[in-house]
Amino acid sequence: MRIIAGESKGKRIKSRKGMETRPTLDSVKESLFSIIAPYVPESRFLDLFSGTGNIALEALSRGSKRAVMIEQDPEALKVIIDNINSLGYEGKSRAYKNDVLRATDILGRKGEKFDIIFMDPPYKNEMCIKVLNSIQKNELLADGGLIICEHHVFEDLPEEIDGFKKADERKYGKKCMTFYTR
Repeated sequence: MRIIAGESKGKRIKSRKGMETRPTLDSVKESLFSIIAPYVPESRFLDLFSGTGNIALEALSRGSKRAVMIEQDPEALKVIIDNINSLGYEGKSRAYKNDVLRATDILGRKGEKFDIIFMDPPYKNEMCIKVLNSIQKNELLADGGLIICEHHVFEDLPEEIDGFKKADERKYGKKCMTFYTR
């Protein structure tokens, strides 16, 4: 994996060995960032189920001013921290080991707001819907912000949920990206 564009363009980032994480492929990442390009500069970025930090690190490279990455798995968290350090983004980012639903509650209590929220949960238990509900409950999305849910094509997300409206949906093989705005 590598950073595709911006100040860290071409730099490699680590991934875990094995199949425990599913990093977003470069082609899908490139398509995603083509879509969200106007939102990225100076944004506050939240990456849930962060895995390698791939998406948040790409956002930082493209001009996001701050990124928070949440990952429950301790091995994956080590990879994220190594990637942050190797790219020199220690001052612009934080990585936390926590359950995503618990983390969204904590971020909400701290009054955090994000311009872009990206999630790539495990493909089970309708996690996107649970996390969307938590984002709304904790008022994490800034005005004019965007939520991106990466999910399996068989998980059909609603047109509207908890005050969020589906703005776009793109399919990439077995993956789907659904975009929500307020």
